Amino acid sequence: MGVIVCSVKDAFELMKHMDEDDMVILSVINKRTYVHDIPKKIKKKNGEELIRKANNICYQDNIFFGTLSLYGVVEENDAIHNILFPQLE
Repeated sequence: MGVIVCSVKDAFELMKHMDEDDMVILSVINKRTYVHDIPKKIKKKNGEELIRKANNICYQDNIFFGTLSLYGVVEENDAIHNILFPQLE
């Protein structure tokens, strides 16, 4: 279970098995206070919009689900956006 840096194209490739209307989990972490917002379900296509806005993307394979950590989406809040999605078996 390592973390790798990936591109927007790689992130889209990881989620290609999902339909546009499938749901993913979005969690937001404030990097200064380490306070998490309540995770919420969003559509995959909305998650892809966040991926396009990210400056850096890290991917972690957690066996049943994947985690994309998006850095730089909302710079003024100094936040990290995490998208969790189901993996292929």
